[in-house]
Amino acid sequence: KKRAILSKDKTGILENYYQNNFNFPYPDRETCESLASQCGISGSQVNKWFSNRRNKDK
Repeated sequence: KKRAILSKDKTGILENYYQNNFNFPYPDRETCESLASQCGISGSQVNKWFSNRRNKDK
């Protein structure tokens, strides 16, 4: 599979949510769907982005 790279606009939306919810960066299903529609990606891509982002902070 070819790796999809998210644009700065899309990562900005996700990063903004992450920073505003730093104490508990685990969006619920509705929030994931909302972020996915804002970014034009799938909910599973949003979940994977958050998983990778949390691992980056470890």
